[in-house]
Amino acid sequence: MNPAKFALLLGVGLLSFLFVVSLYVVWTRIVGLDPTLAQRCANLSQPGRMLIALGSGVVLGTASLAAPTVGVGIAGMVLLAASTFAALMLFELLQQRQRIAA
Repeated sequence: MNPAKFALLLGVGLLSFLFVVSLYVVWTRIVGLDPTLAQRCANLSQPGRMLIALGSGVVLGTASLAAPTVGVGIAGMVLLAASTFAALMLFELLQQRQRIAA
């Protein structure tokens, strides 16, 4: 793959990741949920946070390399970001439901 295309896809992936993280924290506060996953990640040790960052970087880099074209890569990154946000919200809603039930 062309290095410029790889850099573009990686940049879109990083921006979508940052957007999802920001939207996750803001949306949980608007809805009135407690962002438990964000708190758990903040309480991790530095090696744990570095492993999470390394793992997400590997996933974004691999997704950037696997894309056949830039358009397909950008669509895939946006779909991955939307799916991640939906999974985070579902996780937080289930955590809230368990907290209320207990």
